[in-house]
Amino acid sequence: MAVIHVFAGGHPVSPDRIDGLGPADLVVAADSGADLAAAADVAVDILVGDLDSISRGTLERVFDDGTAIEAHSPDKDATDLELALEVALRNDPSEVVFVGGGHGRLDHLLGNVGIIGSPAAGHVPVSWVMERETAYVVRGGRSIPTTPGEVFSLIPIGSEARGVHVRHARWPLRDASLLFHSSLGISNVALEKEVEIEVAEGAVLAIFNHSL
Repeated sequence: MAVIHVFAGGHPVSPDRIDGLGPADLVVAADSGADLAAAADVAVDILVGDLDSISRGTLERVFDDGTAIEAHSPDKDATDLELALEVALRNDPSEVVFVGGGHGRLDHLLGNVGIIGSPAAGHVPVSWVMERETAYVVRGGRSIPTTPGEVFSLIPIGSEARGVHVRHARWPLRDASLLFHSSLGISNVALEKEVEIEVAEGAVLAIFNHSL
């Protein structure tokens, strides 16, 4: 099983943030996500997508490095990030870490949230690293490292989340329901070096804001 990093396009993520992720067994880039990887001097093992947004210089580097390329027609029924997730899942991941893909166009951002929270990856830990936030998909239970005072929010994904418990937070939750039309999970505060989250039914995206 492999730790797999999936690089997406969108706003940049600093090399220091990427270095802090540690090594990956496999690096997959979704189109211009290869530019993000190149900026941090990360070698890409597999490039996937319609290749309409990757820079010419990075594409030449990918060819020179012998990276495997899975090119798709622009007339496809899946985004490049969804195709990249499919590549990650067929390589027996023990963990999937998405890098980038935040901010930018609202439609792309919401689409990325859906892909990152996909039930297809429900059997492995999934996290999402952006420049100012780190998000974690929580199904069942998960202890998340943080720092006291850090602000975090819980957003239900895919369906309503029920039986939600949050420990080591300013506003703990006990057997709560997080609904799409409710802001109950927004802007909590970590009290210790980790926050414990349990979800009995459904899933949540736990977003930790490092810049607040």
